[in-house]
Amino acid sequence: MNNEIPKSSHRLKVSLNIFWFIVIILTTIFLSVLITALSLGGKTERAVNVGTDTRQEFVKLYNVYDTLSSEYYTDVDKEHLIESSIKGMVNGLNDPYSEYMQVDETADFEESITGEFYGIGAEIMQDDQNVIVSSPMKGSPAEKAGVQPGDKILAIDGESIKGWSSHEAVQLIRGEEGTDVTLTIQRGSDKPFDLVITREKIHIDSVTSEIKDDVSHISINRFQQDTAKELKLALEDAKEKKVKDVVLDFRSNPGGLLNEAVEMINFFVDKGELVLYLEHKNGDREEIYAENDRLVKEDDFDNIYILLNEGSASASEVFAGAMRDLTKAEIVGTKSFGKGIVQRTSEFKDQSLVKYTNTKWLTPNGDWIHEKGIEPDFVINNPDFYRVKFLDREDAYIETQENDDIITIKVMLEALGYNIETMDNVFDANLTDAVKNYQKDNNLDENGIVTGDTTAQLMKDIREHIQDNDTQYDYLLDYIKGEKSKEDITKEMKEESKYIPVDDSRKRSNQDDE
Repeated sequence: MNNEIPKSSHRLKVSLNIFWFIVIILTTIFLSVLITALSLGGKTERAVNVGTDTRQEFVKLYNVYDTLSSEYYTDVDKEHLIESSIKGMVNGLNDPYSEYMQVDETADFEESITGEFYGIGAEIMQDDQNVIVSSPMKGSPAEKAGVQPGDKILAIDGESIKGWSSHEAVQLIRGEEGTDVTLTIQRGSDKPFDLVITREKIHIDSVTSEIKDDVSHISINRFQQDTAKELKLALEDAKEKKVKDVVLDFRSNPGGLLNEAVEMINFFVDKGELVLYLEHKNGDREEIYAENDRLVKEDDFDNIYILLNEGSASASEVFAGAMRDLTKAEIVGTKSFGKGIVQRTSEFKDQSLVKYTNTKWLTPNGDWIHEKGIEPDFVINNPDFYRVKFLDREDAYIETQENDDIITIKVMLEALGYNIETMDNVFDANLTDAVKNYQKDNNLDENGIVTGDTTAQLMKDIREHIQDNDTQYDYLLDYIKGEKSKEDITKEMKEESKYIPVDDSRKRSNQDDE
């Protein structure tokens, strides 16, 4: 059989193929021109049709970008426009724990995890249009200067920071060691005041411990890398020295790495124990279990106490909630902050990242403590002198005056050992005598007037008095040692904290869990 195709037939086939190929090319070009013309003419679809993204929800965003890029009266920084739009998108969540961090901001975030930086040592967060102090770190320049949880930072070195993100504020607060930064602070509804704080190298030991009177006092200051390992060493030391009681102190611990908290819970519960729920947006619950053999047996210590305050948040509450549900540990102190949500981060190729809330967390019993906090089994408040108002050295207080600041003056002087006969808001003759005695002891002008150097010295002395007197822990130690009953402590505590009430409405927050 002859399988060869005649030459004339072959030429015809090639010609037809070329003809249809040209028709297809011309048709493609025509359609492309038509689509481009429609896109440019309509303008509303211009940027959306670039590439393959045709999602209609981005039409307005692309059009604004195109309009500003081409029609703004000067050249624009296009990269800055994009970065700003991303920040705005995250801010639109109205979630103080979610934020977008550019490359130069991620370094601060990493430092908060590793625990070493130069600054004043205060955890801050963005709340609506304000930057709020969640908690000053123990022993930090911020704590020594008198910064308190819930303080609103209005300005930094005289520059208003209204509307700033927490990371923008951090970049201005941090600086070279030994330099000063001035924070303008508002505490509650009080008049704003300035605090000058000298920056230091801040190294955060996540766990510190001390054994005294057969009690191991272990302070967990934050949840960062290797916190669980540090706690393990402290617990093993307490076991080796046959300590009877352990106090796990989470006061002013703003949280941190969630996995560290889970590992720490594992020290006190059996392997396979449910320690935490993570609840996703669809309502599904992910169960988190202890993965290792427990470190602390039930007969290793007589009692375990968990000490909380209003600055104990997030991962601190994860730990405390699990211990409350699964062990015999007793929770003491004051109600914790109440953060029942978890953040995670997503990093981009340029090393910027977005941090966002992605789950709720619940205790093993299924409790969601968000905006409620964890109530202690045994309430121990601090005395009045921990909550005194900040007094401006420019103001003057003299005999016969009557206002709420007078209570602050009387509380401070009494705490410092001076005789106050009547605890009210009247500047009486007895207070004048107490002020003169204080001025004499501090080589100040003995005029009985609280102003200028007298005010500054008084504020300095009360801050140092707070640093030197851990009344909450002392009360707890008296209870552990059997020197005072709960009833005795409660009665005494009420007497020492009745003139300046605890402000439960003050907003406080914490650093982020990952």
